[in-house]
Amino acid sequence: MDRREFVKKGALAATGLTLGQVNAMNRPVAQNDIIQLGVIGTGDRGGGIIRILKDMPQFRIAACSDILPFRLEKALADAGKGCKAYPDYRSLLDDGDVDAVVIATPLSMHYQMAADALDSGKHVYCEKTMTYQKEEARKLVQKVESSGLAFQVGHQYRYHPLYLKVADIIRSGYLGTITNVYIQWNRNGDWRRPVPDPRYERMINWRMYLEYSGGLTAELHSHQIDFVNWVFDSHPVRAVGFGGIDYWKDGRETFDNVNTLLEYPNGMKVNCISLTANAHEGYLFKFKGSKGTIELEIDKGRYFPENLNEKEKGNVDGVSGATLPAGAGGEGYPIEVERLKEGWEGTHYAFQDFYESVQTGKKPLSNVQTGATTTLSVRMAIDALREGGVQEWS
Repeated sequence: MDRREFVKKGALAATGLTLGQVNAMNRPVAQNDIIQLGVIGTGDRGGGIIRILKDMPQFRIAACSDILPFRLEKALADAGKGCKAYPDYRSLLDDGDVDAVVIATPLSMHYQMAADALDSGKHVYCEKTMTYQKEEARKLVQKVESSGLAFQVGHQYRYHPLYLKVADIIRSGYLGTITNVYIQWNRNGDWRRPVPDPRYERMINWRMYLEYSGGLTAELHSHQIDFVNWVFDSHPVRAVGFGGIDYWKDGRETFDNVNTLLEYPNGMKVNCISLTANAHEGYLFKFKGSKGTIELEIDKGRYFPENLNEKEKGNVDGVSGATLPAGAGGEGYPIEVERLKEGWEGTHYAFQDFYESVQTGKKPLSNVQTGATTTLSVRMAIDALREGGVQEWS
């Protein structure tokens, strides 16, 4: 360490600030009240984000990048007048008009693109899962902390008002001691996208190939695992799992069904199941506690009490907003949320946080540290499925 660096670090230590905090105070924000966004990857998710952000005038899609020309053309049409096209994402990063980027490419590309974006001085909204490999997550944490730039991961369940309400109920203890969480995301379909030309197969259906994808665990269960980590402020310590290609014999490499079991430090077990040949009950969360159960779907939730007395029922009513009429039986009680904006979904709320993070320097709720924790959790589950045995947190 040279003298200049030594003096700089000594001064920081005296003030109690880290280098990353100082960088954050001095970092650039958007050039004006409207954030100029570049979208890298304009497939299903990237294209969907472009359309969603039309409801949010604080963003403008200034540029798009995709290696598939027909997707890039569609993105430009959706983004509207003035949006620039860049087949090579590095050219988009060189565009001085772009304040921040959305990375919505195959999982295996996330790390390099995010690192390049940060090196270019761009704020980053990176879709889940944050990175494919564990070491990539660790390196990205270091890079973000030294950059002073906003970095958000697309785990939008942390932002949906219904999920915020459920998190409050659980943390308040109204379910009692939770020993099991059941996670399900089932469908009856091959999970494939149509391919206009065979040469585009691996580019379009990258989720089917090990080189690019963590399969159902990374693409679906990552959202739910992140929510569990956040609610309990924890992460799994052990994982076991089984998966297979048992129905769709079509050349895919990632499993068409997965079943993993995660164990948390307090002994709580989390079962994660995803099928592609049976859609019964589709998407489902179940938090099972000694005083009650919450069943949570994408946009609605219900509370099922154990044998509670009238005082306990009243307490739950006060927290959940649910009305607890007599005789509801096995139907449960709906969890009511008043804060939903018309037409908004979790992604809208997530991008509102991203906007505030870029403009003010505050850390987003789904940030690089939480994204790394979920990456390591998901990767542990993937390794349990692919390698067998008991995988432990490292």
